Amino acid sequence: MKKILKCAGILLVVSALFRNAFAAGSINLYANNTKLELENPPVSVDGNTLVPVRAIFESLGATVEWDNNTRTVTGKTKDKTIKLVIDNKTAVVNGSPSELAVPAAIINGSTYVPARFVAESLGADVKWDNNTKSVLVNSAYRYGNYKVIRVVDGDTLEVDFNGTKEKVRLIGVDTPESVHPNAEKNSEEGKLTSKYTKSKLEGKEVALEFDVQERDRYGRLLAYVWFDGEMYNKHLLSIGYAKVATYPPNVKYVDDFTALQKTAREKKAGLWAEANSGTSTEKSDAKQENTAVTSESNFIGNVNTKKFHLPNCSSVKNTKESNKVSIKSREDAVNQGYEPCKICNP
Repeated sequence: MKKILKCAGILLVVSALFRNAFAAGSINLYANNTKLELENPPVSVDGNTLVPVRAIFESLGATVEWDNNTRTVTGKTKDKTIKLVIDNKTAVVNGSPSELAVPAAIINGSTYVPARFVAESLGADVKWDNNTKSVLVNSAYRYGNYKVIRVVDGDTLEVDFNGTKEKVRLIGVDTPESVHPNAEKNSEEGKLTSKYTKSKLEGKEVALEFDVQERDRYGRLLAYVWFDGEMYNKHLLSIGYAKVATYPPNVKYVDDFTALQKTAREKKAGLWAEANSGTSTEKSDAKQENTAVTSESNFIGNVNTKKFHLPNCSSVKNTKESNKVSIKSREDAVNQGYEPCKICNP
């Protein structure tokens, strides 16, 4: 009798959980990068996602059998057999028992099974995209789609975030200042990186991956920005246009970031360069553009910013001809009150 009452109690708890399963809102299911159109959507139960049984098994090439007498679902491939009993937390894979966080269930007349357990038992990769509320089975991370309204500077964007304009600060990286209220803190390098980010992202759609903290103390969203299949935070580090600036607890990719910075520094790329930080095309253009000046000087000074540069520095290319002056030596530059460029380190 006690055993019967115990089982009944478990069933009541499980039933209560499933009655509230739809409260979490709509959940999507992707398999092999294709969104599955389902009559009955996936549901969240106690932090676990359950999906319609046929959808998950058949998308992974398995056949499905249902035994009404034992209330058992069986999924089969050529080398795997998975058995799940409704409301039973013990599943069986190739004859071996395995404990489930949440059992298979019948919800609103349809049979549901735990997505992660089934997919991983069949050798599939499973991820959860919190931004789009999606289960990704053998599918790429999505992180949503948000249009970049404006690039503020090299590491800060404004995006249309679900109908609201939000500022997004790239996690883990820092680029030189270009729009700081204190004009003395702004630099040619900052303008260069800002211009580059603008050319890459403004008006485009990006995906936002969040870490532990979603916002900083200024209310900006903190995100890893994905564009065209690449994380833009990493891209800036790889070309030397940003430096690592990670702050706990948002340190998910700190090892990757550090390695990218090390490589960029060794290659003297971007901000680490001894010469021009632009692309090979920019270098060529800058060299050609400044031939007349460089033939008479070792350095180019900018009378507006009071900085001096190597002749082929990208900052020289972006300087008005009226602001350029020829300087024969480093000593002359210092004596005239010029400071060395932080990009080309003349």
